[in-house]
Amino acid sequence: MVKRTTWTENEIDELPLGENNEFDRKSGLLFDRNRGDFFNTIGKELSAFANSGGGHLLLGVKDDGCPDGLPPLIGHTSIKDWLEQKIPNLVDYPLSDFRVHIVARSVPSRVPIDREVVVIDIGDSALAPHQSVGDRKYYYRSAGRSEPAPHFYLELLRQRLTNPTLEFALEEVNLADASQIDDGIFLETKMVFLIKNTGRIAAYKWGLFLNTLLNIPDDREKDYFVGAGSFPVNKRRDRSIRMDDTILPGGEIPETRDLGFMLRPQTLSKEHLLVEIVNMISNIGVECQLATETSPGQLKSQFLESLVKPDEVVEFLLNHTKGSSE
Repeated sequence: MVKRTTWTENEIDELPLGENNEFDRKSGLLFDRNRGDFFNTIGKELSAFANSGGGHLLLGVKDDGCPDGLPPLIGHTSIKDWLEQKIPNLVDYPLSDFRVHIVARSVPSRVPIDREVVVIDIGDSALAPHQSVGDRKYYYRSAGRSEPAPHFYLELLRQRLTNPTLEFALEEVNLADASQIDDGIFLETKMVFLIKNTGRIAAYKWGLFLNTLLNIPDDREKDYFVGAGSFPVNKRRDRSIRMDDTILPGGEIPETRDLGFMLRPQTLSKEHLLVEIVNMISNIGVECQLATETSPGQLKSQFLESLVKPDEVVEFLLNHTKGSSE
């Protein structure tokens, strides 16, 4: 979520209708009817956005996108200054990462002449989780609504202040080498994972571990090789597992793992190679675990299908072996 320097009426009108996790609308009628209900509702929304990575709260806009506005003054104080005074204390811990905007009108404008539309930008608070003062509950954004936060979600937020939070995803599968061995071809690939620190604590010690291969064809278990140390070809390789590269909050680092396939096509023709590649590689998944110094990490499945193009693998094999393009 990016806090803006300004908001315009055109930008408000361009926001999609319906429920959304990144923003919410509240009609000016909420303010007019009952000031206590207004504070309770705003406190709930502030808690939810601050606990969910931030967002935008539109005040003085109906659910259908039509602006009805808030009064420009509360006594002798502008609505902007008044909200800036009230907002921090509508949640515990007091909220500091926010910005209040008076929306710049269009010409002509749909905003009533004696009203103002307000947008509150809420950041991803470093002090989360925040509790709504009105009902003493914690909220988060889910399916476009502000809902009471479950226990596990609150624990994850609290851990961000004491433990590193790392996420990973398989980004690429690179073809490294191919060798003819006995009655087949040994294909070496390098899986490139991107490790991201999404928390607020630096990760000093971490390791990515490959545990299990998924969707292996029947009777072909011995034709898969995890880690260069298990490859049936003798080459000098780095077989270590990196565990001490610091990843700062917001930082990311690529991590490579070796995966080999013993391909046994009926012949070395393009047609038979393609059949074998689709059978052996396309549907394969890898169950991985990213451990840190404070957590063993959860198992996560990553699949090669969208990252491996069988036709490109065939061309690679033909260029590295004595196969035929016929």
